[in-house]
Amino acid sequence: MPSWTCPNTKCAYDKQLQLGQNCPLCGEQAKEFKFSELGDLWKLKWDFKKSIDRAKKKESVLGSRKFCPKCGSTNINFLVFYRPSIWRCLDCGYEGAFIVEDGRLAEKIQKRYQSDKGRRI
Repeated sequence: MPSWTCPNTKCAYDKQLQLGQNCPLCGEQAKEFKFSELGDLWKLKWDFKKSIDRAKKKESVLGSRKFCPKCGSTNINFLVFYRPSIWRCLDCGYEGAFIVEDGRLAEKIQKRYQSDKGRRI
């Protein structure tokens, strides 16, 4: 018995569709597959889903890091143990309550800090 599903391997939708029905996620039209082809297609879709999960997990790990808002360094710690809202950067000497948790923003801060540091010297 043939099965119909979304032929797009980059689409996470893996439920059975009717022949000619469009996929609700990517909009591609369902195609008929033999049983052996369907297994290969589901394997490719499963691998794609796993890669998305790995990317999300990596992003959450990088997102939980804390960066200095002045130089973008991760070499920071609490200024006083019993007041964890005050941070101190061990590279540039920044002290304050504001801290950056976005890795992309920290990269931009690092580039700006390096260029400003080069101009001062």
